[in-house]
Amino acid sequence: MNQASHEWEPPMKMSTRRIADGTTIDGFLSALARGREVITLEPGENGQYHLVRSEHWESGRHTLGAFRPIEPLKSLLFQPREYFGPPLNGAEPSPLPERIVIGVKNCDLAGLKIQDHVFRGLPPGDPNYIEAREKTILVTCDCTDCLDVCFCPVLGEQPYAEKGYDINISPVAEIYLVDSGSERGEKLLETVSEYLVAASDDLLEQREQCRESMTERLVAQAAEHGLRPGMDLAAAVRGAKDSSMWGDFAQDCVECGACNFVCCTCHCFQLSDGTTNQVPVRGKQWDGCLLMNFAKVAGGGNPRAGRAKRLRNRFEKKFDYFPEVLGCYACDGCGRCTEVCTGNIDIRAVLKRAADESQSIHADTGND
Repeated sequence: MNQASHEWEPPMKMSTRRIADGTTIDGFLSALARGREVITLEPGENGQYHLVRSEHWESGRHTLGAFRPIEPLKSLLFQPREYFGPPLNGAEPSPLPERIVIGVKNCDLAGLKIQDHVFRGLPPGDPNYIEAREKTILVTCDCTDCLDVCFCPVLGEQPYAEKGYDINISPVAEIYLVDSGSERGEKLLETVSEYLVAASDDLLEQREQCRESMTERLVAQAAEHGLRPGMDLAAAVRGAKDSSMWGDFAQDCVECGACNFVCCTCHCFQLSDGTTNQVPVRGKQWDGCLLMNFAKVAGGGNPRAGRAKRLRNRFEKKFDYFPEVLGCYACDGCGRCTEVCTGNIDIRAVLKRAADESQSIHADTGND
């Protein structure tokens, strides 16, 4: 399948609306979500957010969030553990109900490009993923703040969605702008049209200023770690292949796999056969390239038994393989891996050293 077939459709050319005076954001979102399972953000400890499920939007509990939650969006579509085979309770499973995810940030949305390629774009496709994708309405929201680990502009992304969403919400001061990005999103907005009015050009200009300001803040933050938008990270990782840096960073890795499991784009899984309540089942669960037995084969061989090789493989796939096959990095700069790493390995430090080592190695060998 060629690369063009994976390109997301651009957003629908519909006029931007805003939530009408006298209507609260809670009232609008409550009406928008009516009749569907709601998955959204809830404030947690240390200023973070968690993904939570609810039967409806709850004012005072739920929020659009200023930045992404701790949990990756992929967990709603590619479950950590699934079972295949005869129904465990003897009854056929019920179809997945339609659900709406509110407050999605662009880093998680961008990660779906990778998940779509793996589970929907390559034949035969994963039926569970495809059903979950089709039954999930995505309501994105511009970032109005960031964490100190965020660096999305370095990966060619930005703190607001441009395509791939059903509906996008942009907070501008005390006003909320609303856009549809799909036919499904537009039809849903038609059901709550009484809450919306046309947005003025002045509000659209203010939104662009807010977006530019947030992007500039993220660019400046990344610069503090030696990274900048437009860097050829594929060439950096490829050029540093034989560097000792992988062993140096791997010394701090404890092989917990946390970076794999919180990543928006990681998609590796393992299959295992067994029984549950004496019923034969095949299980599918998340796997991670930094786990010791990830590459181990049935005969006992393990081509990546060492942590350094596994760490290098992780970066090669994200920053070299996917740019070749899909035209984008399998990283969106969410910073979750840095946040959860027990060994305090910062992905930005790895990329910066790869860039430095690549230049140094080429300079030493006389190559361009």
